[in-house]
Amino acid sequence: MKQIMKKPGNIIVAVLFLALGIYPVFQSQQFIINSLCLILLYAYWASSWNILGGYTGQMSLGHACFVGLGAYTTAILFTHFDCSPWIGLLVSGLVAGLASLLIGIPCFRLKGSYFTLSTVALCHVVRIIFNTNKTIFGVNTGAALGMKLNWLGGFSAMQFLDKRGFYYVIFGMLIVVLLISNYIRRSKMGYYLAAIRTNQEAAASLGVNVMGMKLKAMFISAFFTAMGGGFYAMFLQYIDPTSVFSYDLSVKIMVLAVVGGNGTLWGPVIGAALLVPIQQILNSRLGASLAGIANVIYGVVLMLVIFYMPKGLKDSLAKWIKALYQKLRKPTRKEQV
Repeated sequence: MKQIMKKPGNIIVAVLFLALGIYPVFQSQQFIINSLCLILLYAYWASSWNILGGYTGQMSLGHACFVGLGAYTTAILFTHFDCSPWIGLLVSGLVAGLASLLIGIPCFRLKGSYFTLSTVALCHVVRIIFNTNKTIFGVNTGAALGMKLNWLGGFSAMQFLDKRGFYYVIFGMLIVVLLISNYIRRSKMGYYLAAIRTNQEAAASLGVNVMGMKLKAMFISAFFTAMGGGFYAMFLQYIDPTSVFSYDLSVKIMVLAVVGGNGTLWGPVIGAALLVPIQQILNSRLGASLAGIANVIYGVVLMLVIFYMPKGLKDSLAKWIKALYQKLRKPTRKEQV
């Protein structure tokens, strides 16, 4: 208990998560719950991306590919095969994970910006395939028109009239991905990934299986990202290639993690908590007159963070909280002496 009290950040995190768990019980406005669902979803996606882009240092701009694969897999299984979305989420994760291995083997032979560009290109190719082919593997996906999901209603179909049902689903998913991320960060695999991020050649010379570790990180990252895509399909009840395979979506996920604190546990959550509400407000107030204004704000915030807070908002917030805690707490007898 004393160790916890010495770290005010732990107390703040516990209080915030308790508040997030209780708040929807007293909030019935669907617009607010809907906005909170999107904040949690983007925090989830950014945390999933962080396993590859943050811990491993592989800057992917093609994660919308995994979002789209997850969304379409869940939607197809639900619409055409009457498969429960709860099972569909797991299957979508496995499909995206296997796809990530096929993508990773050639792409990881490239380094730096060349790897990043290869992920963009592959995501673009997948989007074109879904955008131009009405039938994929014998299943009607609607091509550019997209897919509208059947309404069955109920917990088993993950279809809730009250948005609070979706809120608690994505809240639980976020907790799971944070726990997994924290485990990876503290495990032997986390140390290997940190070594790869710092210097791949040096890590390889010390016996680290660089390609194997990268593929593991990409599989895990793709798995959870795709599950978020499956949730997104059930949340909207409609998907199309332009939205779920969007390059803008890939950039947004990356920006949230980098602004919050790339390679940290809480950075992606902080980035989503700051930027997603700004996007929601700007789109509702200025979306009609200034299309794309949210992307401009994202770019400005990213530049400011890179110049003035290169380690992200998480590091700066931690310093401010620690300084405030030192001012407010009562000094011990030893410190007084």
